[in-house]
Amino acid sequence: MSIPRRAITGVVALSILTLTACAAPEPPSTGTDHATAPTDHVHAIVTDPGGDGFLIGTHQGIYTATGDGTLGSRVGAGFDAMGLTVVGTELIASGHPGPSTPTEWGSPNLGIIRSSDNAQTWDPVAFTGEKDFHALTAAPDGSIYALATDSIDLQRSVDGGTSWAPTGASLMASALTVDATGRLVATTPDGLRTSTDDGATFSPWPDAPLLYVLAASPDQQRLVGVDTKERIWVTTAGASGWVEAGTAHGAAQAVTITNSGNLFIADDSGLTYLESQEVR
Repeated sequence: MSIPRRAITGVVALSILTLTACAAPEPPSTGTDHATAPTDHVHAIVTDPGGDGFLIGTHQGIYTATGDGTLGSRVGAGFDAMGLTVVGTELIASGHPGPSTPTEWGSPNLGIIRSSDNAQTWDPVAFTGEKDFHALTAAPDGSIYALATDSIDLQRSVDGGTSWAPTGASLMASALTVDATGRLVATTPDGLRTSTDDGATFSPWPDAPLLYVLAASPDQQRLVGVDTKERIWVTTAGASGWVEAGTAHGAAQAVTITNSGNLFIADDSGLTYLESQEVR
């Protein structure tokens, strides 16, 4: 069994390495070649709702990548995309304006902005100029959950991000995601927390790895995260355990997983696409 690894250097250069498994294979690693991402920091990676590739939220805006991980160009106006998630065919983002950001998006924080054309254009819809949301995720029913940097009160929207209300829970979390069963998962300094009541209450996830980045596949049947020891972990919707699926090179900035179990991750070696039968 072989596992091809594609590490992206700069905006268009692509190098390909092959990791060969043996009788007792080590999980795949993202490598040690220090490839570079499009900007100095990647905040989020999501599956493109308008195609079969990815969209990458960075300090300078949203970049495209093909389904096999080949990096493309920036889409639309530049802004610091601190939070990014997909809701149906739309994108929800948050962050800060950049030099080319339209003034009507707000400053110093963008609040919640929404795109219906794959990040080509955006409309401000809530908290304009007021809040910066780093943790954003959407549930199978279209609900959106968000945590602002100035509050520990979890917020929920049921109308595409236009209006928001507190869920009743307060927590410190660096990432949020929801699986296909509706289970909301949060990465906290004290470990994973889960909610099955729309974010009203949270409970510890027993024996889970200490993850700090987290994402779900587009169908929300798979979850992927990276722990504080640089190990990549995966699980499935409703499951109680996690399976180790690889190793990041240094600190992971963002990660995502496809419906078939392939990974796309930003870490200290840059952007890496992993195809692996071991990711399941």
